[in-house]
Amino acid sequence: MENPTDQPLKILKEQLTEYIELKSEQARLGLIENSAKVTAYFSSAIIIIALVMFCLLSLLVAISFFLGQSLHNYGLGFLISAGIYLFLLIIFLLVIRKKSEGSIINKVIKLTNEDGNN
Repeated sequence: MENPTDQPLKILKEQLTEYIELKSEQARLGLIENSAKVTAYFSSAIIIIALVMFCLLSLLVAISFFLGQSLHNYGLGFLISAGIYLFLLIIFLLVIRKKSEGSIINKVIKLTNEDGNN
């Protein structure tokens, strides 16, 4: 003979099991959604960066040829351009790098913590 309190405990156990399964499914789906958002964001960012890089590369080569033609020495034009880019790289590494890393970290954290309330 079953104890009269066994039935409510069985129901409670089933409900608790179902609740835990639903919560884990919700967490799994949330993780998938956030992963998809991050992947989509970085994929589009990579495409944009690649296109900007090709545009900049074309512009930089044009500037080098322009300087070379102005100085009647293409090698010197490319050397001056390389010096300018090296100077900009050093400025970036010394000044801007830390700020940009912090900004990127904050954006990634914000993107991964979104609730989907876009």
